Amino acid sequence: MEATSLASPPAGTRAAHFLTGRSILVVDDDPVMGKLYSAGLGARGAAMTVVTSSEAALDLLVDRPFDLIIVDKSLPGLSGDELVRALRETDQNASRPIIMVSGHGDVSERMTSYDAGVTDYVIKPVSMTELMAKVSALLRHGDALRTTGDKATRAEQEAMRDRLVERAWQPHFQPIVRLSDLSVIGYEALTRFDDGVSPEACFDTARRSGMGPELEIAVMEDALRAAEGLPADSWVSVNASPSTIMDPEFDRVIANATARVVIELLETEPVGDHPDMLSRVAALPGSPLLACDDTGSGWAGLRQLVELRPQVVKLDRALVSGVDKDPTRRALVSGLRHFTNEIGALLLAEGIETVGELDTLSALGVDLGQGYLLGAPMALSEIRAQQALISGG
Repeated sequence: MEATSLASPPAGTRAAHFLTGRSILVVDDDPVMGKLYSAGLGARGAAMTVVTSSEAALDLLVDRPFDLIIVDKSLPGLSGDELVRALRETDQNASRPIIMVSGHGDVSERMTSYDAGVTDYVIKPVSMTELMAKVSALLRHGDALRTTGDKATRAEQEAMRDRLVERAWQPHFQPIVRLSDLSVIGYEALTRFDDGVSPEACFDTARRSGMGPELEIAVMEDALRAAEGLPADSWVSVNASPSTIMDPEFDRVIANATARVVIELLETEPVGDHPDMLSRVAALPGSPLLACDDTGSGWAGLRQLVELRPQVVKLDRALVSGVDKDPTRRALVSGLRHFTNEIGALLLAEGIETVGELDTLSALGVDLGQGYLLGAPMALSEIRAQQALISGG
């Protein structure tokens, strides 16, 4: 099948900043859908190529790379899922961002596609606003991967897909304590993977595989569902990278939360790539709070404070560890305490492990604390058992 190539001049929008000059392959046997994608994405600067069969796509991809591929699930002959599975077997397309478009929105159909290796999934009728956001997020994430120059191996990618399909993890919650009276006012949602691989390694592999936002959203969804069983009036802090926050799926997950949500912004990619981050967070359902992590760890973290004006500022562990014995650390914490007072934010110290650190941070006026001294991460069942013990005592 002859490929149809269409390119449109870049538009002067924010999306065009990420789409201009990007090559996108569309595999769809419906000519109307092909024209829709070409008009919507091509008008924002992307170089669009449309083919109508899996076989034509495989021929084209032998010697022609694309930045992103959009595949219709119900292709004649070789189906969309079969095409994706075949592409994932090739080195050049093992980590290529692939969006599956389908009229099937049920979980089993989506899991079949994720198992085949798709990066994201869009349900018909296609919203061009949603598709544009997903395409932009995946392209930004792909830029971050190329910057690191360290893509995941095929074996790592397959293991990550297995975790996602099986949802092979368990949410844990670490208490966040008000230092003035040591009462628990919230919890940070953390993840423990069933195969024993460390959370840091798993999330790193997901990002290097192009599945970072997908994994972050999946574990967040499970954590917020489990958080319904936490003590009443507790907030829940969830970790999210900038690309994940910009993903349209993030809205759905946050909207379903029953607890007050704090979004802890991860420094896995430059926040400067998302100039509308503040307005994005402000428009999210439930008015979640924004927290900046690892404050004090470097210039990037301090610049983030100025640009984002978060409601919660988390002190980096490097400042907390040994703060009772180091006047320089105490001076830095004191300065950040003054800063958060000025902007009306809460100051949270993480990694508190000794009584000396706790006493010093309390004396410096730090609002909140977190660490093994105050409580280890626990499964929901352990928290409930602990609460029952306290109530019964």
